[in-house]
Amino acid sequence: MSGSRQGFTLIEVLFALTVFTIGVLAVAALQGTGLRAAAQAKALNEGQSAARTMVEQLMALPGDHPHLSDRDGDGAAGLMDTGEEADHLVIPQDQERIKLSWNIAAGWPRPGVATVRVIAHWSERGQDRRTALEFEKNSLF
Repeated sequence: MSGSRQGFTLIEVLFALTVFTIGVLAVAALQGTGLRAAAQAKALNEGQSAARTMVEQLMALPGDHPHLSDRDGDGAAGLMDTGEEADHLVIPQDQERIKLSWNIAAGWPRPGVATVRVIAHWSERGQDRRTALEFEKNSLF
């Protein structure tokens, strides 16, 4: 029976375990990345949904409504302002971590039209995140 072997050597078993362990660790790392990406996608979806709801509410208002006023008079230059610098700020009741800001640029891009930009902003893992929707509204400005 010389020349015929049965079973595995200790080195072969250790090598196989090493390859298996590296594979399992790679899959675990991908799982963590997938969970983080899913959480980011969920937050973005919530922000976009809150912004869409606000856009619908603002579109239904008459052009001379106070919610459609450029409170600080900065026009198109202030369309990206958020928080206290924005023309308007609200925290939706059903989204306590998302804040909605909106800014008005009356007479921009042309007379008789107001540009309204709604920005949903939130903090995620210590970083500020935002999504914005913009529409034009015929106005009485």
